[in-house]
Amino acid sequence: MRKPQVVPDEDHEVVYERVAAVDVAKASGVVCMRTPDPARPGRFVNRIWGEVPAMRAQIAELGRELLRGQVQMVTLESTSDYWRVWYYVLLRHEALLLPDGGERPSISPAVVAAG
Repeated sequence: MRKPQVVPDEDHEVVYERVAAVDVAKASGVVCMRTPDPARPGRFVNRIWGEVPAMRAQIAELGRELLRGQVQMVTLESTSDYWRVWYYVLLRHEALLLPDGGERPSISPAVVAAG
């Protein structure tokens, strides 16, 4: 196997401490939220939801959970346009406003070509 290319962080790149990712399928999504572990300073803990239904109410509930975790960035990964309901509900959902009145966390759909 070939050695991987190593690319160091640039000064302008942002490293988020509190993130979430949704692996989107047709009828559901697998969600992982990574936040600092209060019991182990300098370490992180992952919370994983096996299958969240791709329904507006369940996605809005997830949005409230991400707010409680103070998530700064949400990434959606999908092989089709199934990400749309996740994107628009999370983007529009008022629960995604940060408690300090700051801006909404970034939500970036990462659409992967099927194949």
